[in-house]
Amino acid sequence: MRKLFLFFLFLLTVSIARAQTPNMQWDEGTVYHTSGEVFHGLVSWTPPMKGEYPDGDQIFYRADANSNVFPIPYYKLRAFTMAADSFVVSTNVILKNSPILLVEVDGPFNLYAASIFKQGFPLLIGSGGGGGNFGVGMEVGTHIGRGVKTTYYFGKDPNNVTKIDKKNFAATMSSILAGKPEVVTKIKDRTFRYGDMKALLDYYYTGKLPINTNE
Repeated sequence: MRKLFLFFLFLLTVSIARAQTPNMQWDEGTVYHTSGEVFHGLVSWTPPMKGEYPDGDQIFYRADANSNVFPIPYYKLRAFTMAADSFVVSTNVILKNSPILLVEVDGPFNLYAASIFKQGFPLLIGSGGGGGNFGVGMEVGTHIGRGVKTTYYFGKDPNNVTKIDKKNFAATMSSILAGKPEVVTKIKDRTFRYGDMKALLDYYYTGKLPINTNE
């Protein structure tokens, strides 16, 4: 009876994963399991909504495009890759809602990005009536503040991290990106400030300043 129940549970998991498959974006990647096993294939992950998963977060794995899809919870992951991106998993309590971290810069002190999807606040915009007996009113629904929020952390490993804020931004990023003095100069002359992290990292990796950034 127990074996039958476990088999049913397995089929249910696969069925749920298959139902989600059409909306997923898949990239070639590698999964490093806490058991020590390494799996190569296709990996899918997007920043979760707060509370979307009762156990924190998860990724989806399949060996190839024709294989079954398996959800893997974060606590069974050491790390994984998707295309050119590398991710690690943190057990730090401050990251309980977003334990999966993108490794932005790998070095003596690493830079990590924690992302979470925010639903925002619903808003209805009404156009009102057109007047007379044939006035037509219309309402359009939207959300304020909807989108992915990214917070940056630094540390020697994903379990021991400190949040980057306005106070420590300049000193911390100058240290992390010290290998490229021209980038550090742009931090110190305030070409890049707190809030410009994406543009700063683009400059660090490409050497090209954003079009809207003044020299």
